[in-house]
Amino acid sequence: MGPLTDNLPRFRFRDLPDDLIRTVFEASANNRDEFSWSLVRVSKTVRSWVEPVLYRNISLDHMKPLHLLHDTITSYSSSKPSSFYSAHVRRLYFGDPWVMQLRKVINILLACSNVTRLSATMLVPGAADDCLVGNHKVWEALRPTWLTINPCLFSPTHRHFRFTAARGSDITQTCNPIFTNVTHLELYFIRPSGDIAWSWSTLSLLSTLTHLCIATISGHRALDCASWNLRAALPWFPPALVVCVFAIPRMNSHFPPNEKQLVLNNGWRVDPRIVAAVSREYYMSELEKGPEGAWIEDEAIYRWNEHKDRADDDDAFWERAVAMVQRRREAIATSTQAGG
Repeated sequence: MGPLTDNLPRFRFRDLPDDLIRTVFEASANNRDEFSWSLVRVSKTVRSWVEPVLYRNISLDHMKPLHLLHDTITSYSSSKPSSFYSAHVRRLYFGDPWVMQLRKVINILLACSNVTRLSATMLVPGAADDCLVGNHKVWEALRPTWLTINPCLFSPTHRHFRFTAARGSDITQTCNPIFTNVTHLELYFIRPSGDIAWSWSTLSLLSTLTHLCIATISGHRALDCASWNLRAALPWFPPALVVCVFAIPRMNSHFPPNEKQLVLNNGWRVDPRIVAAVSREYYMSELEKGPEGAWIEDEAIYRWNEHKDRADDDDAFWERAVAMVQRRREAIATSTQAGG
């Protein structure tokens, strides 16, 4: 008996309806891997289908992809219309906090002005003051709903959450419209609190804010800065806030000797809405200790180890944080009922 394929009609992909073919290619492009990017070479038609998908979520984990995207956007010979990026880019993550090419970041933001999720945690060299929030117009056009940003990116006059001027006020020039639609906000503190004075009393103005995270780079001074700002923010939590995460970073392949105490001192004991978050690596290392490390499940959640993993973990990270707050509420309610 010969191979079955000898007697079967050959499948013809082109016989499928165009809308189904397009759906197949768009679904394949969602993976954003090397194969996905190779699809742009199939044909001009396929390229027009998959490029909007490929550019929907952009993660720039180090300088090389940042340079490549910048050169593509600013190239006079680009095959894409100038409106392509504003029409299609929705999530933009600058995953390297040590990026020193802030002017290139600004040019990318100018092209991607309709992003709904933005992560910008880079350090700021002094020579780039003209690129800061308050000094460059690009920040006034952005209206993300999810925002991760380093307070060092704000000029001293704009270190607050006021996004619109009160009626009859003349302080419009110092407003931060970037906060207008924010529901998920992460402030990524790098410098000691004395260097960056933030107006936490304006936090209560963010009526749409439901998720807040105060994070930092590794280092004891930076951790102290974040802890100080957590407590400064507490009295001004807006009514809609569901959860506030205090994120303790991975410490360059080792953990701080007092990491457990950092978790206990900056979690739900400060406020029931506060959740401590540690790196996934530390979280798993505690669980591997057995009963001795079981405390971590009740006291903290985990998040990504490296910035490059942020884009793929953001949704799940916030879900874990909200679930932790909900579990505590249920435990308190059960305890109250039992006591009554």
